[in-house]
Amino acid sequence: MSKDPEADRSTAELLAEWRAAGRDTVAARAAARVAAMALAAATAAEEAANEVDAAAKATLEAVEKARNAANKAKALATQAADAATLLIGEAGIDKAKANHDVDIAEDAESDARDAFHKAEDKAFDHAKGNAD
Repeated sequence: MSKDPEADRSTAELLAEWRAAGRDTVAARAAARVAAMALAAATAAEEAANEVDAAAKATLEAVEKARNAANKAKALATQAADAATLLIGEAGIDKAKANHDVDIAEDAESDARDAFHKAEDKAFDHAKGNAD
């Protein structure tokens, strides 16, 4: 017949083992809580990293859209400047033509004035000759 090993141990030893096991249980529970908090922190960190990644992608997309818009605006501004240059050239030609037309109109006015005065003088001389 075999002897029961528990019978050879004293009550004090059993109590000491029970208390040690209790401390181990408390420590294990504390470690489990720490692990749970670490898991929660890691999950939050992962979520934050995903949000930062999404924000970075959105920022890059916005920068690309802004770059495209700036390039389009630059192209349109260049076209507008080219059109303005053409209009300035045409306006210069129109101004020269208008100045020429003014000169012609002034010459015609001067000729008409001279013709009027000549006719007036002739009429005066004619009237004076009839009066004498």
